[in-house]
Amino acid sequence: MKNIIFLSFFLFLACNKEADKKNDLKDKQKLKLENILEKEDTNTEEYTQYKDNKFDFNDKQLYENLKKAIYEGDTLAYKSASKHYIINGRYKEFLYYAILMAEKNNYKEAYWDISSILASEQHELYASQYETYSLLKSYEMGDKGAKQSVKNIYTDKGKKIPKSSSIYCSK
Repeated sequence: MKNIIFLSFFLFLACNKEADKKNDLKDKQKLKLENILEKEDTNTEEYTQYKDNKFDFNDKQLYENLKKAIYEGDTLAYKSASKHYIINGRYKEFLYYAILMAEKNNYKEAYWDISSILASEQHELYASQYETYSLLKSYEMGDKGAKQSVKNIYTDKGKKIPKSSSIYCSK
């Protein structure tokens, strides 16, 4: 009888320790994410303009963020890299990475970035078709900026909103 009580007590302690470990792991992951978000909000040094308007394309942090964004689908890394390009006046040069992120990870903000970048470049031959596709794709995925643009372009003018696949269909 004593053995059963001892064994029950031991199993109870073991289960509690396992649950504590899982809770600790969840807490650590949550804390890590909060630290990343806090760092993102408070780290202005990362986004300051380079002296003499020289953009460092060999920036290791930028490279890591782009790599994480495209290969792992890390949206925080994508946003960080996007801010880096925008603040340094290199938004047009970010188009390549936005297209990769959108097509590889089906990310609505990347589609919105594509349409925004192409909207500023009206002189390219097929820019408007891919721009419209990206805008509609972003809209279909629920992006707030795209919703407002689609409202201005289509709804307010009484036009029917087309499907993105009717504009540009890649197979």
